[in-house]
Amino acid sequence: MREEVTRERVIDVATRLFAGLGYDMTSLELVADSVGVSVSTVVGLAGDKRQLYLQMMDRMYEEHRGRIQEVIDRTESPYEAAHQIADAYMDVFLANPDLLALWAQRWASDATGIPEVEDLYTRPLMQMSARKIKDVVPPDLGPYAFLGVVIWCVNGFLSTGLLAPKKGMLRSDDVQARNYFRAILHIIVDRMLAPPPTTPPPA
Repeated sequence: MREEVTRERVIDVATRLFAGLGYDMTSLELVADSVGVSVSTVVGLAGDKRQLYLQMMDRMYEEHRGRIQEVIDRTESPYEAAHQIADAYMDVFLANPDLLALWAQRWASDATGIPEVEDLYTRPLMQMSARKIKDVVPPDLGPYAFLGVVIWCVNGFLSTGLLAPKKGMLRSDDVQARNYFRAILHIIVDRMLAPPPTTPPPA
């Protein structure tokens, strides 16, 4: 008996296609063919192409938001939170390569007909993170620029790797390379943060 096609199945297939080919190069016909159903079935389950894309991004966002919220809730020190937020961004992309690929497609001018994507899925994460760390970021940098640098560094390493100290490249699929980059990332975070307040010596 043929397995029932669900909305989740359609979104799963569409996610892989959007990540691999981009929104602009992925048609509903291709999604339907990949699922093994008609276009009308895809639309009935998940909406048109734009709606399908946004539902996919909704699901990705909720997982990412959950990781950042967990850091914010469990970490009292904004200094420690800044480091853990950097780790969370890296870990989310490592665990979800399709998410990194989707954003890489977006940065290559994919889905420009959906201009609200960053405001829907990037800005809320930046805002919640910025509120947590704003008091420990120097005012001439500010929390949004701080987070931007962290995200650019993480995305750059995961997408292209890092030039090795002596020869060749360090790629993100190598555990030792990840550990090396993570150590560098934490040094960068430290350099960008304001010095922690010192406790005055007892009188």
